[in-house]
Amino acid sequence: MTLFEQDFIMRQVQYLTQLLQEIIFKKSKNKKQEAIQEINNALERLTKEHPKQFHELELEETANLFIQNDAYQAELALAVADLLVEEAEMLKDQQFSKSKKAYQQAYMLYKKAQLDKNAAVPLDIHQKTTQIKQELSHKNALAEIEKLLN
Repeated sequence: MTLFEQDFIMRQVQYLTQLLQEIIFKKSKNKKQEAIQEINNALERLTKEHPKQFHELELEETANLFIQNDAYQAELALAVADLLVEEAEMLKDQQFSKSKKAYQQAYMLYKKAQLDKNAAVPLDIHQKTTQIKQELSHKNALAEIEKLLN
């Protein structure tokens, strides 16, 4: 990967990290609709070159979105997973299917990052994946992800 590509990815991670802070702030101020729209805008930027929108991606397509030059971009995937968890939490009372999909995508991105020996995973990743597993307590939601990771 070139220095330019590394720099671009790091700028994306930085942007998403700042966005996550804004999302959490808006959520705390009960501006959930604004927060969800911000997340959707960020995810749309990620898939602008892809024929599908982010939430339309199959789980395998979601994982492949973060592979560049045969390397999994774990830091970028982790930043997106954090946004997906926030979105899923805000949607779970209103739109269960969208919430479930966001949780599935986030779980898969977290687990794939854990498999990457070079990834700097957060210390609380086990806590995050355990929380998502509880939200996706029915086995079918996790079975497809486990199959993709093996």
